[in-house]
Amino acid sequence: MKKWLYSVCAAAVMLGAANVYAQEKKPMPPADGLRHEQRMEKMENKLADELGLTEQQREQAKKIHEEGRAQVKPLMEDMKNLREKMDKLRQENMKEFEDILTAEQKTKFEKIKAERHEKWKKMKEKFDKNRGRRMHKGSRPGPRPDHIGDFPPPPAPDDDMPRPTPED
Repeated sequence: MKKWLYSVCAAAVMLGAANVYAQEKKPMPPADGLRHEQRMEKMENKLADELGLTEQQREQAKKIHEEGRAQVKPLMEDMKNLREKMDKLRQENMKEFEDILTAEQKTKFEKIKAERHEKWKKMKEKFDKNRGRRMHKGSRPGPRPDHIGDFPPPPAPDDDMPRPTPED
């Protein structure tokens, strides 16, 4: 029973991972046509200008930044290696899961993966379209005039019942 439960849980996790593998991998275009280092340098210079840093302070800040990057770089490599290991394990788990399916279940599974991929793709397109803009347009609805903050709101008053006052 436990083995079956673990298999079902693993399958649920793998279904989510399947969507990730199904997507196309496209490199991110550079913002403003600049490389990462150029953008970082531009931001650092802008901040230094806004703060009115002296040349000596700019040199110190640059040194601090370079030392910090040198310390972070090996950690980033470790994270990259861990991600690769995790991806490999997910792929192996997905293969094991698919191996226990019947031909009919595999067909259904492929259909489910395709549907979820389409849904994910539409959500991503909507997100990309709205990036940088507010998701909600217009004002948000405020509290009703007869709702004073209690939860849930009071029932609508009958004609013969007096309406409660805020002091009550």
